[in-house]
Amino acid sequence: MKWSEDFIERPHAIFGGLPICPFARAARLKETIRFEVRSFAMDDPLDGDSDLVLLVREFTEQTKSSGLETLFVIHPDRAQRLQDLEAFVQRLNARMTGGALQGFQAFEAHPNSAFRVGNVYTRQSPFPSFQVLSRELLKKGSDSLLGSEYYAQFTPEMLRAVGMPR
Repeated sequence: MKWSEDFIERPHAIFGGLPICPFARAARLKETIRFEVRSFAMDDPLDGDSDLVLLVREFTEQTKSSGLETLFVIHPDRAQRLQDLEAFVQRLNARMTGGALQGFQAFEAHPNSAFRVGNVYTRQSPFPSFQVLSRELLKKGSDSLLGSEYYAQFTPEMLRAVGMPR
């Protein structure tokens, strides 16, 4: 949580004076983020009832019943490779394209992430991790930022990744 408070929630000029995630602080304070610290195999095939698929399913149900907004899974081993985490998240997103999970999206964060907006490496985190959020919540959040300078430094590829233009 310290990373969120010290980095994700801190305003940056590159985002028009807004934080990297303008919604993280409120979500943290409302306790709508489910944090899980657990080892997981980066090559997990995410079949049927694997532990991680069950965790994501449980979270998606909790979004309906208890108001949770984000599942934040932190791998305690910093030595996990970025490429393996990216491949894992790609498989997880593919797994979530159908059925009850289709309304959700996963993102990765890693100590070696090169993902950046301007000169801010927005996905460099102390530990390998992934986050799962509802696409509906992501769209609502991004829509609320359309009139701001938040997206000014996003490349066309980044804008497409967040569903823009609409």
